[in-house]
Amino acid sequence: MDLSYLGFFLVKGLEISAPIAFAALGGVFSERGGVVNIALEGIMTVTSLTLVWGAIAFQSIWAGLAVAVLTGMLMGLLHAVVTITFKVDHVVSGVAINIFAIGLSRFLCQSAFGQETQSAINSRMFPMLLGINSLAFWLVPIVALSWFVINRTVFGLRLRSVGENPEAADTLGVNVTLMRYAGVIISGALCGLGSATLFADKWISGMVAGRGFMALAAVIFGRWSPLGAVLASLLFGYADTVRIVFETRIPIPVQFVQMFPYVLALVVLAGLAGRSRAPAADGRNFEKGLG
Repeated sequence: MDLSYLGFFLVKGLEISAPIAFAALGGVFSERGGVVNIALEGIMTVTSLTLVWGAIAFQSIWAGLAVAVLTGMLMGLLHAVVTITFKVDHVVSGVAINIFAIGLSRFLCQSAFGQETQSAINSRMFPMLLGINSLAFWLVPIVALSWFVINRTVFGLRLRSVGENPEAADTLGVNVTLMRYAGVIISGALCGLGSATLFADKWISGMVAGRGFMALAAVIFGRWSPLGAVLASLLFGYADTVRIVFETRIPIPVQFVQMFPYVLALVVLAGLAGRSRAPAADGRNFEKGLG
């Protein structure tokens, strides 16, 4: 294989993997704190729109990125309020936000651009590096930082403790509610960053295309570890890259080739059923004073 073609495949795979990987890192922060966040898909749906809107409105792609991250934090805050404060089932809240995000993004697009399913073209793009969106390369330092924060800082220790045994953490003076809020809000911010590595030139309804759900699969496959989740995301992303590169060269219907990364995610989840251990208090509501 030509080395230049191999190099293109490697960097293109990184760009395709990055949205899944950033969302997966967000899922790790949320679930290590004990909050199941299946709303990653919905958060990415809205933040991918606000990224484009912000870039056009403020005439700066970096302003668009800031708007997307802020929007992700607000969506995460919504999930946190519903699940942590009002103690709604985490899966129910996530499903509701995913459905809400479809309607909200279309409403916002209609209000801002006069069209329900697609935005105007955004001509202000992130710098390119080796032919891809340079934000994809941010994944390397951010996964390293995430690993360090979760495994080597007081904040990370407290976050993991409330995800494993919130009652014990509470007796040691850890603010369980605050830590869980922080984990979910960080999750939303990372989804906003993931949206910026998707398609920053235009928003189209449905463009997230299940990447948030693949990120959830990556969290489980990666055993709730930042590095593991990102490696799993790279597996799914490069599977999608193979599909893009070879879908017209394989003598089978294109639809079957397009299914490949999603089927891979299902196979991975089925193979790990009963083998991966989530944080002990993941998805369990905490009542102060009850243990």
